Amino acid sequence: MRRASVVALLLLSFLAPSLRAQDAAESPVFKMEPFNVRAYSGKIRIVDGFTGQDYEGTHIVVTEFARSFNKILLGFHKKLVHDEVKHLELRYQLGRDFEREVNQLSATFGFSEFALDNRTWLTRERSILTRLVREPFFEIKTIVVWDLDRLRRDPAAKPDNKYARDIHYEADTQRWERRITADWDVFFARNGGEQFRTEKRQGLNLETQCGFHFIDVGLPLNVPPNAFRKVQLTYPIFFSSDATAQEDVTRLQENLVANLNYLYDPFSWGYRRHLRFRGGFISDCLEHIQAQRVPVRDREWFNTVLARFFSDVALVKLQGAREIYSYHMQQKRISESPNALGVGLDLLNWNDGEDRTAVDRAEATVRLALEHPPGFRFVLLDAYLRHGDAFVAQVRDLLRAPASDGRARDGRAVFTAAIEAVSGLSYTEFSQRAKATQEEQLNRFRVTRPAA
Repeated sequence: MRRASVVALLLLSFLAPSLRAQDAAESPVFKMEPFNVRAYSGKIRIVDGFTGQDYEGTHIVVTEFARSFNKILLGFHKKLVHDEVKHLELRYQLGRDFEREVNQLSATFGFSEFALDNRTWLTRERSILTRLVREPFFEIKTIVVWDLDRLRRDPAAKPDNKYARDIHYEADTQRWERRITADWDVFFARNGGEQFRTEKRQGLNLETQCGFHFIDVGLPLNVPPNAFRKVQLTYPIFFSSDATAQEDVTRLQENLVANLNYLYDPFSWGYRRHLRFRGGFISDCLEHIQAQRVPVRDREWFNTVLARFFSDVALVKLQGAREIYSYHMQQKRISESPNALGVGLDLLNWNDGEDRTAVDRAEATVRLALEHPPGFRFVLLDAYLRHGDAFVAQVRDLLRAPASDGRARDGRAVFTAAIEAVSGLSYTEFSQRAKATQEEQLNRFRVTRPAA
């Protein structure tokens, strides 16, 4: 899809009928009340960044962009609600499918029934969705306009006012850049009168889509829709004589949509949509394996490995191995740069007194340590991808066969013997081949940072 068509899609969604309660009436996840957001209406205020006063000019880029501004905001808001409902429905169904697959696998091992604990499923997400349907989290009240030709002629002409804190001359690239920073508060009284308060501080470079976010405390499961304080922002834009008026307006519209994708994401209190509800419900699997009677000596190690193996078998059947690789690499990147917002970390320390710091390690290539459960996991995955249910059957048969000496088995020995039986190779030979193959597969999913 061309970038311009994204703006067109949002504008079309503004003109489409409003979302209705019956649109999601059959959803097991979220019964939507009538969508009735009216915040994005009326004439938006335009301020001249140089003077701090209302903009009195008539530049066509400014007037045309302002004319489309509220339509894009409302279109984005509606699309956010619609896409999130569909995403929650998908994840809810995947949870049910996962439960079925693991339960079937568990039964072949002679284990008890497996069931997911869904009492807390999607509770935060449903609360956030309810708020989105009723009213926005973010309101952009003012457009701040900057004559880029004037700034280029004399970078020292940048005024000393509150609006100028959000523009910056980057000497390395010799260009002016814009930003938005915001404090996002959450506050509510719990049952019994105890108060909960937390804050998310975030910022985004509007040119590069790199930014930061810091969360004091994560959201509890019982956060209500009205706990989120509304955030009111200003949005800076540059206009110049470099391009035709239509090119400049289209560029600003596309850039607004790209920035909203990161700025206006209430679900980034946890993980963004492409990360949430993934990983195979490993805690539920672990609890299930811990509850079974299994005659192995190294029980703690074995529980961790078998739970992950059950989860991976289900994920491969439902979504394919690429889901495992992709999610693993996304999690790895978050651990390397946990405060990044957007396509990379930018702490936006543009003014005196701003000294934000955060960990931002370079993205590393994968090196699996086979002697630890996280590395051994990929040896088992490699065996399953090569030999399928025959490998599962070998693990099951070896685990259930009585030991010749009557003693509890060594869990690792069960897995290595199963690998040797299906592959015809020694475990050492197979594991080294698996290590090379799995490292190559994982590194195909490295989270590279795209150019702005």
